[in-house]
Amino acid sequence: MNPNNISEFKNLSEFQSNGSDLIFKSTKMNLQKNSYEFSIHKVSKNKMINFKESKNWNFSNPKFSKNDKLISFVKTPKSSEILDSLEKKKNSLKNYLIIKNGNSEKVIFDTEDSIVNYVWSENNEFVYVITKEWSDQFKKIENKADEPTVINKLPFRFDTTGVIYNKRFHIYKVKISSLKIEKIVDGDKESLLSISSLIEVGSDLYFIGSQHNHDGTMLEEHIIKLSKSKLIKISSGGMFNQIFSLQDKLYAVGLRKRFDWPTNTTILKVSENGKLIFLEHSFDRNVVSVKTHNNEIFCLYEDSGKTLLRNVSQKKTIIEEDITIKDFNFIGDDLYVIANSFSRPDEVFKLVNEKLERLSTINDDFNNKVKTFDCAYRRINTGQSEIDTWGIFVGKNKPTLLNIHGGPASQYGYTFFDEFQTYASAGFNVIACNPRGSTGRGHDFLRDVCGRKWGVNDVHDVLTSFKKMIKIMGIENKNYGIMGGSYGGFMTSWVIGHYPKMFKSAVVERALLNWETMVGTSDIGIGFPEMYLLDDMNNNLNLYRKKSPITYANNIITPTLIIHSEKDYRCPVEQAEQLFSNLKRRSVDTTMIRFPDESHELSRSGKPNHRIQRFEWIINWHKKQLK
Repeated sequence: MNPNNISEFKNLSEFQSNGSDLIFKSTKMNLQKNSYEFSIHKVSKNKMINFKESKNWNFSNPKFSKNDKLISFVKTPKSSEILDSLEKKKNSLKNYLIIKNGNSEKVIFDTEDSIVNYVWSENNEFVYVITKEWSDQFKKIENKADEPTVINKLPFRFDTTGVIYNKRFHIYKVKISSLKIEKIVDGDKESLLSISSLIEVGSDLYFIGSQHNHDGTMLEEHIIKLSKSKLIKISSGGMFNQIFSLQDKLYAVGLRKRFDWPTNTTILKVSENGKLIFLEHSFDRNVVSVKTHNNEIFCLYEDSGKTLLRNVSQKKTIIEEDITIKDFNFIGDDLYVIANSFSRPDEVFKLVNEKLERLSTINDDFNNKVKTFDCAYRRINTGQSEIDTWGIFVGKNKPTLLNIHGGPASQYGYTFFDEFQTYASAGFNVIACNPRGSTGRGHDFLRDVCGRKWGVNDVHDVLTSFKKMIKIMGIENKNYGIMGGSYGGFMTSWVIGHYPKMFKSAVVERALLNWETMVGTSDIGIGFPEMYLLDDMNNNLNLYRKKSPITYANNIITPTLIIHSEKDYRCPVEQAEQLFSNLKRRSVDTTMIRFPDESHELSRSGKPNHRIQRFEWIINWHKKQLK
């Protein structure tokens, strides 16, 4: 597939069920408008129905009411309309929460802020809505452009969000019959910088909220109970992705302690006094998300490059295939999933006789039009560990790209990844692996890059797997390129700084290059370095410098393309500037590409035109250096 083809497939998500039907969201690029379109689809009696098409508005977050009779969804203006409104100095466009009953639709809530999420009450009388204040660029603010921002707490910004000090989340309670709206959680009053995973248990609400700690030097996450207009912190000090309930018992998905990271995200039972208890301590895999059905708990988890579905209550995996399951739900006892594979994008499947049968045809046009590549897989013994490795073979005389994933707590594997498909179509063999530090192989494997092992064990695994996979695939061309983003950018710059003659081309993207400056500039700099290096910078500055690729930049001779977003607050652009300046001063062949108004998420959710330009720069750079 060429770079433009990334606009032609749809990503599916937000699977919801009412026991007889399913609804879900699809996301697709619109290159002409340089924006994303969101539509809602319905599965009824095993047939696909386009429920709400994305024309003048975007539709997302579809849900069934608790009595299964109503469908609700969020309606938002397209980014092109927002920009048009700003240019014409109109008032900000609103977002709407809508209920559909048969053929009629009714707006029950509107706001100029973002609608983050919402939940139906158990009695269907209310909807609880979480909102997030929009960034200033989407609000009509007069005569404030030159006003200074006063900051006295850490962290002071988030990636994709910007400065967070004066931005808050709120919860509203909407009575369906009268449309009476009540703000029940005031984020300004409670200093809530985020709210997520809202649920109702009995007469109380529970949610995950983050606040600055008492001295304002760090964010703390809490499980918070709203009972009779009072906020009660049930549990603090952990890291939580999700909360849910079963038979009026409260559970969380996350970590008991923030500084336990890196380790597996797991399912925790929350006791009445806030104590967090492992539900299944022996299950040594990273839990992605959880749902309940028929008084049982089900979870998606990562395993050796796959994302699989597990019945936690019965302690067994339900589906054993080389796939990535993105979401799941039930109609009666029938199981449906959204899944993809290495060479095929998202579709809806039904589990029949322990096998997945494809139900939807949403990406058939893409599949019929675009050639995709399957992978070769090997678990390679590196002498120190066994590493899951994948390769796309396009020809023994073609150049080869080594791709290194970010994180490092993430994984490559059996998932449709536009990066690999695009590079293969451009004429490159592609090799990727999950070295120590990746998810999907358990706690010990995940932590085996911490401290002084950082840049040692992971580099050994990546390079050894690469060399052995080259031989397995029968590749004779020795023109090799290396690339990666974030932690993958760290690894790329580290490798070319330690093995300067091994690769003839490099792309360093949104990279961590200097631990010392990252501590003071990154949105996660206050905790992330210490979690991985296992020491405080003030206590061991030498370790931070020793583990920074910029320390070894004087050794780099590899032609290097540096790609960075100017509003990347995860790995700030100053990281890229340090490397570019070093290489340019020494006349190393290098170019830096800076993308305006983009964040750390450029390659995943950046503006469509920027994502395509990024691909074009990467491909052209490697072709120039590896010819």
